[in-house]
Amino acid sequence: MIRKSLGAPTLLMLTMSMPVLAQYMSTPRPAQPSAPPPAARADNLTITAKNGQTEKQQWADRYECHRWAKDQSGFDPTTRPPDGVTSSEITSRRDQYRRAFTACLEGRGYAVQYGEAPTPSAAPAQPARAVTARRFVQSEPEVRYRPFEAQIQGGYTVTSGTTDRLLDDGSNIGLGFTWFPTSLLPIGLRVNGSYSSFRARNALLDQYGPNFYHGYQNIYGGDADLQLDLAHSSSRSKLYLIGGAGWYRTQTRLREVVFEQGTFCGFYHCEQGTFPVRVTGTTTSPWRSSWNAGLGWEIAYADGASFFLEARYLQIAPRDDKMQFVPISVGLRF
Repeated sequence: MIRKSLGAPTLLMLTMSMPVLAQYMSTPRPAQPSAPPPAARADNLTITAKNGQTEKQQWADRYECHRWAKDQSGFDPTTRPPDGVTSSEITSRRDQYRRAFTACLEGRGYAVQYGEAPTPSAAPAQPARAVTARRFVQSEPEVRYRPFEAQIQGGYTVTSGTTDRLLDDGSNIGLGFTWFPTSLLPIGLRVNGSYSSFRARNALLDQYGPNFYHGYQNIYGGDADLQLDLAHSSSRSKLYLIGGAGWYRTQTRLREVVFEQGTFCGFYHCEQGTFPVRVTGTTTSPWRSSWNAGLGWEIAYADGASFFLEARYLQIAPRDDKMQFVPISVGLRF
């Protein structure tokens, strides 16, 4: 039992520790004495998830909000207050901590309700610094679990290997969808479609003949990839690996000069001769298999949306007739 000879500092420590036990411990509280002193009672704290958050997400949000509230208020209810701090100052910091903790949880979609708070000292508390949920949400966007994600992207594609001799570097655009079956595993399935365009170099034109003077290649298709999210210390961004297989087609358009026999008529007369004619031809390859692997970085900028940057290696067709590219893309994921 708690003796009546306990001093005010001891009662104050009991007051500070009991809310922490009520908020963060998952084991049941031990039975209280039959007649505890009023200063030893814990706050009646109720936290209700309004958006269907999982139990794992609720505990993660509580921990993040506790850490943020501690940084905002300079008060940690899980540790002993330093010596020399007055009871009124501790009360003021505790109130700031509770305001910050409540604002943080409300900004993440929780309803927070406190019961009657204990009063360890009759000294007037210092004015508490106002902390709003709006400030927290705007300053700390997070990359959160979403079962389905869509993305749009565009960027620059670098040709590699033997392809670099035939084509200049080009551009790319694309869109895709990602499905994460569960929040317990950091693995998702991605389906992407892309379109790239490249200007033909002389080495490619010479393969078709001496009369070809201009051309370009368009490559379009899609991939089915796995995405593996890597462990990260910050909830603001994450790194991930991607890799998989796909199918692509190549469309080649070339221009050439041919000479044809014909009749040319001027203002006064007509004459026979050979004249140059510019002709454009288009060929399309069959679907060819591909594989790719790369790395991505995603950073949140608002609730439910984020920017990302990806770079990967893409190889199309068998080894004896392969095309090699390194697409670098930036995009929006939501």
